[in-house]
Amino acid sequence: MSSYFPPSEPKMFSLEGDDKANRGMLNSFPSVPSPYLNYDPQLLPQTSQPEYIFLEGAGSKQRGRFELSFTEIGTSCLIGATIGGIRGIYSGIKMTSMENQTSTYNRTQILNSVFKNGARLSNTFGTLSVYYSIFGIILEKTRGCEDELNTIVAGTSTGLLFKATSGLRRCGIGGLIGFSLATAFSLVTSRDKIKEMGSSVFHS
Repeated sequence: MSSYFPPSEPKMFSLEGDDKANRGMLNSFPSVPSPYLNYDPQLLPQTSQPEYIFLEGAGSKQRGRFELSFTEIGTSCLIGATIGGIRGIYSGIKMTSMENQTSTYNRTQILNSVFKNGARLSNTFGTLSVYYSIFGIILEKTRGCEDELNTIVAGTSTGLLFKATSGLRRCGIGGLIGFSLATAFSLVTSRDKIKEMGSSVFHS
């Protein structure tokens, strides 16, 4: 005579129980396949690196100067507009304080000064960023790498091109300013790499 065993009740999580016991209960469940993709999510490679969407066959799996140029140009325009707006407020208040006019006239003059200076500096910063990005992309594609040399050459070329129509002397000054800023930026952002390069040169 066969004996009958009643089905065991499923184990439930205990609100008053130990947290370790609840975790063990959770780990005992099999992995549930995704209802949309119909496969186990644990089969996917787990990585902590940032993931980006790249074109198929793009080759390099990192963000180059072309991808970063859009952010740099937009940020430069916003910085230029902010600095120009602050400068416009200062010059507008200074100009209206010397004139005995109505409040409406003073407000209009200040707004005109803000928009004028903001648009001018935003255009200047945006143009410089476009030049720098173009030179950086050309150097990256030509040399096949991205390093501090590209940054310094792109900065120097940007200063030279920006002042190319202002005479030879101002063109040289613009190139020198671009070289100095690019070199300072490279020293700040790549300090550890430059130290390693210097130590390898002295120890060799």
